[in-house]
Amino acid sequence: MKVQRKLFYLMVGGILSSLMACGSDKEAELVNTQTVEIGAVSKIVLDYDADDLLIKNSSSKRVVLEEYLSKDKRKYYSKVSKNGDILSIQEGRRPIGTDFKSKMVLSLPKNYSDELRIHSTSGKVETHLSNKSMSSITLDTTSGKIYGDDLTADTIKLTTTSGLISSRSLTSKGTLRIKSTSGEIKLHKSKVKRLILHTTSSKATLDELKGQVEYETKSGNLTVTDFSGAGEFTASGDGSLNLGVNHLADDLSVFSKNGAVIVSLPDSQTPQLDVKTKEGKVDNRWEGRT
Repeated sequence: MKVQRKLFYLMVGGILSSLMACGSDKEAELVNTQTVEIGAVSKIVLDYDADDLLIKNSSSKRVVLEEYLSKDKRKYYSKVSKNGDILSIQEGRRPIGTDFKSKMVLSLPKNYSDELRIHSTSGKVETHLSNKSMSSITLDTTSGKIYGDDLTADTIKLTTTSGLISSRSLTSKGTLRIKSTSGEIKLHKSKVKRLILHTTSSKATLDELKGQVEYETKSGNLTVTDFSGAGEFTASGDGSLNLGVNHLADDLSVFSKNGAVIVSLPDSQTPQLDVKTKEGKVDNRWEGRT
């Protein structure tokens, strides 16, 4: 009888523990807000591991960090420090387990126009910075997703290993650099002086692209539609290249070692076109011609 009663208590305890564990798996809530005077700051650096990060505009004259956590403990709050002209924001301690959820919302002062560097190893990085022009923007993940919308800066850098890079409305007076090993790349409405895009095996889709382009891949696939500009597109392995050209501002060079190459051109283009493949197929298409 005593053995049966002990087993009963163990079963009840196990059920209660399971219910409590399920109840702890809640959504992140706003638990802490930190504000920082911008002062002489010319570089803002965020460094997180698995946190989702949202960067947006603010009407305030201060940097505002809102911390959404599923468990409210002071040791989980972000570490904010200023060293000279650099404002650094890093994640706090994190509990062991998979049920912890976190999201950081950073609001930038309307008059801030200097450098911004964001890193999240596996979290999502999202920007909403319309009507703001900055000197430099860097968004970086290992396996997380980058949604870099409404970005305008002298230089922009988007980097991932295996995550997604998806952006709408990118404008750079200087260089837009994008690097991905195997993550997918989607760009819509990009106007840049120069685009440097390097991948290993990524699938890249660029729509409404304007500027000088340097594209290199080994086995990635590239599709460009409504392209205005010039540049060099190179696939050193099995990568395929499909370019829909609206206007050529200068010479265009397209090469794939083993992959297919398709170039669609409008009528009456005077710049030089050089299209080559070693073992793949080349298809040149001029509008109005066969």
